[in-house]
Amino acid sequence: MREQRSFPFAPFKQSQREKHFQRREKVFGQFFTPARLAAWMVEVVATLSPNRTAALDPACGDGAFLMPLLQKGFSEVWGIDLDTNLLNECRQRCSDERLTLKHGNALKMLSELQGRFDAVVTNPPFSAKYGRVTDPIILRSFELGRGRDSEAIEVLFLELCVRALRDDGILAIILPEGVFANLPMRRVREWICRNVTPLAIVSLSRNFFVAKSCVLIARKSPPMANAQVLLAHVETDDDLRTVAQDLLHGKGVRKPVFELLDNMAPLHHLNSLPQLCAFPLRPLGDFLTEMRCGSTLYGAQRKFARAGIPFVSAKTVTPFGIDLKRDGRFVEEGSPMDKLQARTRIGDVLFVRVGVGCIGRVAVVLRDDETGVADDYIYILRFKPDMLPEFFALYAQTRFFRQQLERFKRGTGTVTVPQKALRQILAPVLPLPLQQKFAQAYRDLHDRFRQGQTPDNELHNLVAQLERILEGSE
Repeated sequence: MREQRSFPFAPFKQSQREKHFQRREKVFGQFFTPARLAAWMVEVVATLSPNRTAALDPACGDGAFLMPLLQKGFSEVWGIDLDTNLLNECRQRCSDERLTLKHGNALKMLSELQGRFDAVVTNPPFSAKYGRVTDPIILRSFELGRGRDSEAIEVLFLELCVRALRDDGILAIILPEGVFANLPMRRVREWICRNVTPLAIVSLSRNFFVAKSCVLIARKSPPMANAQVLLAHVETDDDLRTVAQDLLHGKGVRKPVFELLDNMAPLHHLNSLPQLCAFPLRPLGDFLTEMRCGSTLYGAQRKFARAGIPFVSAKTVTPFGIDLKRDGRFVEEGSPMDKLQARTRIGDVLFVRVGVGCIGRVAVVLRDDETGVADDYIYILRFKPDMLPEFFALYAQTRFFRQQLERFKRGTGTVTVPQKALRQILAPVLPLPLQQKFAQAYRDLHDRFRQGQTPDNELHNLVAQLERILEGSE
């Protein structure tokens, strides 16, 4: 048996580029679309489309848009993708004769696709750091690629989608937020406004994709400088319905397209809260007596008990209040896991500070049996008398709060919000009697939740009512 030896030099390390190209999703630029988002995009397009003859997804991946398009009655639906494995899966799931699946690079099929479709719905690959298109033949085929050494693949797909539409056709496409916000992308925004009429730009929180993204919904029609564009943000699936209603009924925050060339990103405009809120605003920190972070241990010291003090994790924080049954772990009193600074008490607001799927969850501790030791994923907020905790828990579910929170999030893989940033978020100064009305409604919903009900519609209506009051329309 050979002797194991160590060497004086460090082991070989792969470069970021090499690591990138070893991951299939990176090579293909694949970030699959959540089913509810895909269905929502198709629903909007089908509602807006005057014709339902032919529809296209030129980067169909796992087929998230194909089945909804067929279900909406399009008589011909095309899906194109480079990944043969995914195309085969699509064929196995759907044998509808109206579906045409093609293997290949859609950017090389421009002449075949041009002017053929009533609707295009897609989530194209994102170029990220290494995936830019450099093929001179492809670049010369596109106005946005002509004369350039390389171009972001999503930009070329955007042009492909627009050119694939018939006149008056409808486009819904997911693009990186940088296309709408970054200064070098102004030429792309100008191209958009010359070739389509934008109807809506919808910012997606990182609950949908790790990469910050937006949905562009547009009609292929002569450009109109005074066209009013809906600007919206969705934090979770529940917000999609409201945005669709705003789009179809002329509601929501709208701006003329000529004001958006410098920056089309919705959060850039929606975060102008003083112009949108009918009440005075103060930084959240002004309302607080204390903000602290929960605490826990990891590794060998992370030990739970069969009974003791409940462990309050992010999963126990719900829109209706604290639900300790969702975790069911306990900390032995007096043990190293029993961090006194992490103990919660009645009246505390628990704010989940980290995690793509759960950041921003807020709940109030209302009962003795809801107290415990908070995980380090949680901030513990204690309020002065001029802000009722239950009212804040509802305000934190409004678009006024969530749009600000989106701006202050930090990180990509693991998203968090620092305490300093959270203190800067603006909160309305409402009369206490009005706060008490909403606080009582929150407690009533919490009581029903503890009885086993899930009053989602009531909560949605309550938050919507609060938003109307904040914007001065009720």
